Amino acid sequence: MYILGISCYYHDSAAAIIKDGVLIAASEEERFSRKKHDFGFPQKAIDFCLEQAGITAQDLDHVVFYEKPLEKFERILMTTLQTFPKSWGVFRESMIAWFNEKLWIKGEILTKLDIPDNKLLFVEHHLSHAASAFFCSPYEEAAILTVDGVGEWTTTTVGKGTAVWTTLPDGSPSTQTSNGIDLFRELKFP
Repeated sequence: MYILGISCYYHDSAAAIIKDGVLIAASEEERFSRKKHDFGFPQKAIDFCLEQAGITAQDLDHVVFYEKPLEKFERILMTTLQTFPKSWGVFRESMIAWFNEKLWIKGEILTKLDIPDNKLLFVEHHLSHAASAFFCSPYEEAAILTVDGVGEWTTTTVGKGTAVWTTLPDGSPSTQTSNGIDLFRELKFP
């Protein structure tokens, strides 16, 4: 199973690809664009990852975006409106960024990768952190702790990960595969 992860329009846009829990390639867009902290769509990083894996975007099983944009947009609206008018500058800058790029990310990914809608997943920010660390680890089971400034609303999570990467002799996924991350507790912002 090939999974491509994408992060962009925040800071240091990047892409990574795993196959059955093994990291094949990962890169930040700035390595190709030569723009420090490039936050744009990571097309060159995606192309690099696909090339390293020897596949095309159509061969991907899933493409995962690192957050749920509408939930994050809700948080930004709520927190800036609660502190208005002090937050006017932040609100203005945020709205420009969101209406220019971030709210349209689904269409941009589908168009640029030419993949069907059912292959694209949006995952909560802290679950992205947990998955990127756990699913590429050698462990089939582990406790997971994430601590970050803020995702959509969450700042800290505690959970348990399970992973069994098994395939049938013909290469298709086994129905016995049980991959998942259960988050037991979240601390939210503010």
